[in-house]
Amino acid sequence: MRTKIWAALLCLALVGVLAGGALAKGYPNKPIKFIINFSAGGTTDVAARLMAAKATETLKQALVCMNRPGAGGTLGVSEVARAKPNGYLIGTCNMPAVAIIPLIREVPYKPYKDLVQVCAVMPYEYALMVRGDAPWKTWEDFAAYVKKNPGKVTYGSVGTGTTNHLITARIGKEMGLDWKHVPFQGGVKETAALLGGHVDMINNTTASVASSIRAGKIRVLLVTSEDRLSLCPEVPTMKEKGFKFSQISYMSIVAPGGTPQAVLDKLSAAFKLATADKGVLEACAKLDLHPKFMPGKQYQALLQQLSAEWGKLLPELGVKAKK
Repeated sequence: MRTKIWAALLCLALVGVLAGGALAKGYPNKPIKFIINFSAGGTTDVAARLMAAKATETLKQALVCMNRPGAGGTLGVSEVARAKPNGYLIGTCNMPAVAIIPLIREVPYKPYKDLVQVCAVMPYEYALMVRGDAPWKTWEDFAAYVKKNPGKVTYGSVGTGTTNHLITARIGKEMGLDWKHVPFQGGVKETAALLGGHVDMINNTTASVASSIRAGKIRVLLVTSEDRLSLCPEVPTMKEKGFKFSQISYMSIVAPGGTPQAVLDKLSAAFKLATADKGVLEACAKLDLHPKFMPGKQYQALLQQLSAEWGKLLPELGVKAKK
């Protein structure tokens, strides 16, 4: 009896492999829906559309870009997780949507079961920013103001549980700053709130506000990424200011869990070419974006490592983990 059961299971597995191989052989034979999990005009949106255009050439089928912002990127990611695992609906994903936010609250997907990482395509680059006409010229000026005005200063992020939120909270804890967090649905709304005077400071990607920085409408006070940025080379990094940590996050491409490996391989190869394409790199460089490819399995291992690290830090930041 047991032998028959194992034989049946083996047959089912073989059928799955053959079906996956057949799907991949003709894949793709129709347009692919490409869910961008942040708002139009933001860093993720701009980079994703540039890469999607190049991937379209490689795959010979259109990647139809659709924005699904909200909830720190998890709304768009959940749409991918619910899709059929056939390669015809994929999307972008920010690191916290998989490695951090599921530790804090319930999300409608299991990060390592309902999703598979196709590849990572770009590290995000972040900084703390204020309005160009703000009275604070340096990070030290701003920090001193926060200390003198406890509970008065507000800072914006692209959502609770994102690195934008948590790194800023971590800075505040280390320096003893009493400030208030205000989450937004994406970098565009966050930036609009800063320019409109609704928050005092934001943690955001510099690429999404490059034109405002160049025009003097936004002033960068501190780079929270590991290296100085070409857009504002005079601004120091956190580590240069004595902090022992920095802000690390990536944009990746995800597919529904169970997508055949052969399909994932085709998608990965297409985005690998996109991240190395001269035209894509030149267009991204103008916005201070720097695509960099990482294979999906390697990136998934990094995600699990970062999740473990943040899991230990959340209680220290006063962020309650879900029960």
